[in-house]
Amino acid sequence: MTNVNQFETILDECISAIQAGIPIDEVLETVPEYATELRPMLYAATILTEPNPVLIPTEQKANLRAKYMVEVATLPEPNAPPLTERIQAAYHITRRRLTREAILSDLLTIIITAMLTIIMALLLINYAAANTIPGDLLYRFKRTSETVQVNLSWSDMRVLALQETFDQRRLYEVEELLRQNRSGQVEFTGMVESQGERLWLIEGYPVILPTEMIIDSAIQAGSRVHVMGFLRINRDLVADEITLVE
Repeated sequence: MTNVNQFETILDECISAIQAGIPIDEVLETVPEYATELRPMLYAATILTEPNPVLIPTEQKANLRAKYMVEVATLPEPNAPPLTERIQAAYHITRRRLTREAILSDLLTIIITAMLTIIMALLLINYAAANTIPGDLLYRFKRTSETVQVNLSWSDMRVLALQETFDQRRLYEVEELLRQNRSGQVEFTGMVESQGERLWLIEGYPVILPTEMIIDSAIQAGSRVHVMGFLRINRDLVADEITLVE
């Protein structure tokens, strides 16, 4: 049997003895010539076989902690580094950051963050402005958003669909102003139902035509027109301009 095989056999026997409950020191007394090599291995085996090993007794932990706290209390207060050292440290940090790659990376991060912030802000404002009517704070933003949608449309069919939707919005806005008894600039598209000398009925709304207003002679009853005017609090709708919709 070689020395290696013999040592492994002794180690197995010692581990078996420890598992049987024999203290390490007693086990090592039986093989004093291997005590130095076996002690750390047997100690590790003891920990592995113990379900809840306690490496350091609780009392010893408390004593060590108390001793540590006493030593910490006696330590001198750390001195702040001199101003020159702080300036040099800041210089070195800045110098490491002022590389072309770092600057481009920071710039790209700032640009992306700014763009995302603007997009989110626009979406929130657009949502808040959806049901505004003339005279509300965000109404102008609502109209600008509609113009952008039309300009970005990729087909004539899409433009027509949007225009139809926006025409319905304008009628809704007139109804809301009337319901809330508010005045404001209005515009809407509708059919001329009847024509008096200075009072027309357009899409169910009586529209007053000022005497100085120039009227297109091509506009007749049944024509589809676009009306721009001012709705007064007394529910009078005075036209500023009436144009024929082709």
